[in-house]
Amino acid sequence: MTTIPATKVAISALKIEQRVERDVKAGIPELDRRSHTESEESLRSYVVREIIGKVHENRQAELDEEVEARGEVDIRQLYHEVRYAEPLIEKRVGSRLANLVSGLKRDAQDYSALRMDLEIFKHRNGITREAVYRESKILHYSVVFFIVILETLLNAFFLSKGSDLGLIGGFFQAFIISLVNLGFAAFMAFFLRNCFHSNYLRKGLSMVLLLGVMATAVTFVLGVGHYREALEQDPFTASRLAMASLQAEPLGIRDFNSWIMVVVSGIALILLAAKFFVVEDRYPGFTAITRRVRALQDAWSAGHEQAIDSINEVAEEIQEELADKVKTIRSQFIQFKASIERSEEIDRQYQEDIIKAQGLLDELIRYYQSYSARMMNRRAAYFGELLRFELDKLPSLNTVGLEQHKRDLEIYESLMAELDRAYDEGITLVNDRCETVKESLAALVDKLEIDHGLRRV
Repeated sequence: MTTIPATKVAISALKIEQRVERDVKAGIPELDRRSHTESEESLRSYVVREIIGKVHENRQAELDEEVEARGEVDIRQLYHEVRYAEPLIEKRVGSRLANLVSGLKRDAQDYSALRMDLEIFKHRNGITREAVYRESKILHYSVVFFIVILETLLNAFFLSKGSDLGLIGGFFQAFIISLVNLGFAAFMAFFLRNCFHSNYLRKGLSMVLLLGVMATAVTFVLGVGHYREALEQDPFTASRLAMASLQAEPLGIRDFNSWIMVVVSGIALILLAAKFFVVEDRYPGFTAITRRVRALQDAWSAGHEQAIDSINEVAEEIQEELADKVKTIRSQFIQFKASIERSEEIDRQYQEDIIKAQGLLDELIRYYQSYSARMMNRRAAYFGELLRFELDKLPSLNTVGLEQHKRDLEIYESLMAELDRAYDEGITLVNDRCETVKESLAALVDKLEIDHGLRRV
């Protein structure tokens, strides 16, 4: 920023000594006391133009920046939004309520329709009881995995002897056997469940297929025992020997370790089939529709709580928004007031700059007189009155915006006095509106449950 320069700097910039010498050579009348020379007048114009003019320009720029910054505040608008928050509350809460109502109605219709499907399914199949099944599928599959791995590890020991890869090769062979047993168990459970179907044709077909799968599974298990026994004779032709031995004499296994493999595989097959069977209700399809009904029942039960939580969430969002607006109002008010104080300080500094500039002009005139005296110019002796500024001709700062903002500050101070009360009223309005919405949601849930037969009246 341009400031009042030092006297020596101004003397050098003005070249006062050269001016005095030029005036002496020009033969200016020494007794002319009523007018100043051109050089003398240039001292005043220099200070006014080059010093005060630039200082004024910078001070005015600072003042304009402060005015522009104050013009960006929106305290009135924010206060109006806090003081009259009802439209905002109605818009937010109303929008969320409309979504919740449509969601609850849709969930009630879906739940009611699926319950009707369940009742139709039970009536059509002559079922008068509730479905019996295991809720946790994770535990079920964990047990299945444990059985498969345990069977694999036990059989791997017995099959490792005839494998080129030793225990690793036996493990892969045993794992394949376990997977085949797993498939047999799944089919057995499926056909056994269909044996309880109300349709006699389906029931009879399922019994035939169940017996077929059981016979195939038993044959496979015995074949595993014959294969283990054939490994003891010739590992390279074990498969062909096992098939021949199985066809000639299915129970003709003479190796004890092979019988252990048969027993292990048989027990694993039975356990897997039982596990697949008990995980769902014995009537086919009953578990699936019951799971869907219970899932919708849980969703419906949680729907009301979620709706209440959603309304509470909207209330918290609005309250936080109001609190942020109040915080913004306070921050802008503090900045606005501080900006006015800075603008007044800029104006005071400018007045001080004018006083300093007059002092600089006096110093320059004194130096002019002193140097003139040294040049034996008697004109300096008659130059008694120093040049003064004509204050009415000096540039003044434009403080129109500042005066307007001072009047605005008085209004803002009155708004700040009412801000806490307006905020409390807004918070109270939010809470009351949300409580009303919660009551209407509770009444809606009761009505939907009665209309769709989701509970007894």
